[in-house]
Amino acid sequence: MSLRRPRTTPLHERLDALDRALAALDGIAPGEALTGTTELLERIDRRRALSAEHTVIGLFGATGSGKSSLLNALIGKDVARAAVRRPTTSAPLAAVLGDAGSEALLDWLEVEERHALDEGTALARAANKPARGRRARRTEAGTPGVVLLDLPDLDSVESAHRDIAERMTGMVDVIVWVTDPQKYADALLHHEFVRPFAGHDAVTVLVLNQVDRLREAEREGVLASLAAIARADGLESAPVLAASAETGEGIEELREHLLGIARSREAVVERHRADVRGAAARLREAADPGGMAERSSPAAIDTLARDLSLAARVEPVARAVGGSYRHRAARRVGWPPLRWIRSVRADPLARLGIGRGRDGEGLERTSLPAPDAAASARASGGVRRFADDASAGGSDPWRAAVRAAARSEEEALPDALDQAVAEADLRAGETSWWWRVLDVLQWLALLIGVVGLGWLGLNAALAFLGVPPPPMPMVEELWIPIPLPTVMLVLAIAAGILLGVAGSAIAAMSGAWHRRRARRLLTARVRGTAQDLVVEPVDETLHQARQAASDLALAHGE
Repeated sequence: MSLRRPRTTPLHERLDALDRALAALDGIAPGEALTGTTELLERIDRRRALSAEHTVIGLFGATGSGKSSLLNALIGKDVARAAVRRPTTSAPLAAVLGDAGSEALLDWLEVEERHALDEGTALARAANKPARGRRARRTEAGTPGVVLLDLPDLDSVESAHRDIAERMTGMVDVIVWVTDPQKYADALLHHEFVRPFAGHDAVTVLVLNQVDRLREAEREGVLASLAAIARADGLESAPVLAASAETGEGIEELREHLLGIARSREAVVERHRADVRGAAARLREAADPGGMAERSSPAAIDTLARDLSLAARVEPVARAVGGSYRHRAARRVGWPPLRWIRSVRADPLARLGIGRGRDGEGLERTSLPAPDAAASARASGGVRRFADDASAGGSDPWRAAVRAAARSEEEALPDALDQAVAEADLRAGETSWWWRVLDVLQWLALLIGVVGLGWLGLNAALAFLGVPPPPMPMVEELWIPIPLPTVMLVLAIAAGILLGVAGSAIAAMSGAWHRRRARRLLTARVRGTAQDLVVEPVDETLHQARQAASDLALAHGE
């Protein structure tokens, strides 16, 4: 059974993913990280538009490492000036094998001194030989195009020379670090130049030049030490070769290795793939978008809604709803002669300005007092706690982004909460069926009382005038006989009191129900406002982080 090799993500997909991650991290990651990635993408786009037939190989190293001599030895012809006086190389020099189509590439590299290599040079002869061994299966037919660059010293005393060398480290396709037995462990070279290119093993070669200055017994140990330093720098498989431009030792092996890379025509893609991987790692280090939840938790949203309900004065409004119901019920089921007293008192909802209509802007308004300092602080703290809960586990830049998203509508939040309360349908229960029943009974009781009182009054008036009153019916079923009008009056008063007490009790229970209903309704509206102005911006940022994490993983090749 054959095993399938894992699919390698195409370079263009990685570039697209890095570009999307860059956009998602805009304003979140530090500016230098974003700028570096933007420049890298622009540089890759430009390089991909230029000659794919040429592999640009740059020789980098410190002063005295013998880059120019090594270039001459690889070519088999003196094209670079080598001398004892330093610095020898002040500007890039290019030796071009197969110069057709290389002009635009060299213009982009800003290399003015160019040497076209003829067929008689050692490099050309080696390039025309068929490849041997395993590498031959991965090479393309024809003579590879090669641009060998001799570059200024990385530690040159001239800052302009250093700037050129540093710029070229990001533009060449293959990096050849040239060192010598005296400076192979130089901290400047490794920390500032080699280490930033960790992971570029496929397009990196380390060369210990001037190996002829070492005794045979020392060479293996020095090469092993250089290899160990390279591995510590993050170059796990980059070859470490020994060479001597003076004696020619190791030159052919180095030449064949570089030509093998050029023949495969994969150096450009490998370099770009490594650059994208490194950029993704740097962006992740600058502002890791991973670790946070995909979206806000329901429990956190509930807590936020409770905190904002305090600022929206939900509880006072809910109490006013219950009070308004009892107020209106009393006006319908109270003793009719005293109902006018209720008309003098304002409806609790009216005192809060709820349901009074729209303002000049067409918005519902309330007369709710502004939240006190404690309520405002709890609302502000609730938004902050919600953001901290949602961003838990994230890196500091992303946590700051989530907090900013949570507070993005902070100025509009108080007015939106006021609108949520003002526009709520809190007048449900404007009338209730039992109001009509008790109202009819109250008026019936009052009518009976009025009849009984009028009857007694009429008899009293007739007696006062000396007119014999008609006989008054008596209620004999009581412990003593009582005139019917008196019974009617007493029963009317008792019925009025009982109906009033019953109405108050029912109104209190119904008012409590309407209070709870109003609390639920207002809390739901506050929750909706919180969803629109706080939760959704936070969830959008969390989704942005999630997408950025996915894109960085794709760009990194995970």
